[in-house]
Amino acid sequence: MKRVAAVLSVGLLTLTVASCSEESPGEGPASNYSVSASGGPTSQSVPSDPALPHSGAPAVVDPLPESALSDHPCDVLTPEQVQQALGSGASTGSPSDLEQVGPGCDWGNVESLGGMQIGFSTVSRAGLSAQYANTKPQVKVFRELASVGGFPAVAFKASENDRVCTVAVGLADEYSITSTVGLSAEKEAEGVDSCVPAEKVAEMVVGNLKAKAGE
Repeated sequence: MKRVAAVLSVGLLTLTVASCSEESPGEGPASNYSVSASGGPTSQSVPSDPALPHSGAPAVVDPLPESALSDHPCDVLTPEQVQQALGSGASTGSPSDLEQVGPGCDWGNVESLGGMQIGFSTVSRAGLSAQYANTKPQVKVFRELASVGGFPAVAFKASENDRVCTVAVGLADEYSITSTVGLSAEKEAEGVDSCVPAEKVAEMVVGNLKAKAGE
């Protein structure tokens, strides 16, 4: 259980890094906020952003209406989809909202030691530009994906072998969703790239949001 909690704490940290606005590329995450015992940030400053998109982020040509994000992230996946992602024994969703980022939800599996988190990045109004401006300079792995559900997306993690990966999908220039996955002990031992299941979960989330929007 402690390991699952640690995975989800890393997810909270990753989402917070992704939500920050532009800063000096040489600054690390610890210079912007500290992490409490529960894994959440205790402080963060979000300055005004320039015109969107910026910092190399692609424009979202056909944005998804923000009304599609009206449900809480804990309701964005069906129980069957959660079990598909984490296996039997997966927990029900637990809210992990962050004031500086937006709504979030955690799931874990104490048997497999896997976990995941879905977040709606709606507060900063920067969409994927936040990841390009702030997260990209701070992580060793930052990959542009072809698309997730027809939307521009990136995958990032601390290192190639990191068992935790986040996929961020720009649904509009101003807002995005994130899917953070921590590998199960079995998948980690097999050497699975943690960004692969993170992208699959992101695909499910975007598919459900598109269906809600009637697309």
